[in-house]
Amino acid sequence: MGGVIDRRANRRVTGYREEFWIQDQYTPNDQWTINLGLRLDNIHGYVEAFQASPRIGVTYAPNKRHAFRAFYGRLFTPPSLEALPLLALGLEGTTAAPDDSTNVRTKPERSHYFEVGSTHAIGRSTVIQLTGYYKVNRNMTDAHQFNTTPMLGYFAYDRGWARGIDFSLKTKLTRTLTARANVAWGQSKAWDLQSGHFLLHEPELRDLATPDGIFTDHSQTVTSSAVVTYRPFTNTTITAQMLFGSGLRSAGPGQKTNSGTEDSITTYNLSLNQVFPFAKKQKLLLAVDVVNLFDQHEFVNTGEQSVGLGVSHANMPRSVFFRAQWFF
Repeated sequence: MGGVIDRRANRRVTGYREEFWIQDQYTPNDQWTINLGLRLDNIHGYVEAFQASPRIGVTYAPNKRHAFRAFYGRLFTPPSLEALPLLALGLEGTTAAPDDSTNVRTKPERSHYFEVGSTHAIGRSTVIQLTGYYKVNRNMTDAHQFNTTPMLGYFAYDRGWARGIDFSLKTKLTRTLTARANVAWGQSKAWDLQSGHFLLHEPELRDLATPDGIFTDHSQTVTSSAVVTYRPFTNTTITAQMLFGSGLRSAGPGQKTNSGTEDSITTYNLSLNQVFPFAKKQKLLLAVDVVNLFDQHEFVNTGEQSVGLGVSHANMPRSVFFRAQWFF
């Protein structure tokens, strides 16, 4: 058995953060806009850290219907202060003892972020937008669910990257009917650990040390959504929504961590809003929202061979919510 858990296991940490930033915009003509910025971050808490983050963005608009943009920026994300002091609980020699007792404080995430994109107006009622991004991380932050509790243990991979492409469309079909849609492709991979060794199991630690690394838990290949809004009357709005995910990362028994995916999930929601106007610009809003309209029973993840999820999570069953708001 390990030692007796005493009150010292409950430790309080107060963090401080100083920030300074300066930004300027230069517009040499109607077609070009250049944004320059510099941000300084200094943090105190579990760790002491500082970073100067330059940023630059350029937009080129050949006319009022089309615009192209590019951006580069250094990013700085402090570690969470909500760290579980697991190794202070005296778990050595118990069934809860970690596979790796390495105890290193989580460092801030430092990133290089690149983005390019364009926006185009088609006709009088349709706008499309395309964005591509690439993010290179050092000390890439992630979270681990602490067994079956809602508590999260934060840790950091030694290095990693994220990349993706996003396409969106917004259109007005008629005077009373509008729609918008979005589809995104993305990937995220990580290598080795900077901190949080005691949160992971030996197979996960071994897979992280391979030349190919692993896909992160939230690396869902395709995500999309669609929303249709219909206004049959001036103060009545009906909204239908579709959400799609190709499946979070997982793996079967004996397979490499996060080498596979869960099944895809599609959820449908419906809302009805009615506004009652009153004098002096006051109004009452009554609404009903239905989440998971067709009551589909699906697992978001099954808690198998992933880094931060050890238990299964299911989607919300069909749920009906009523809202009332008074504006004055």
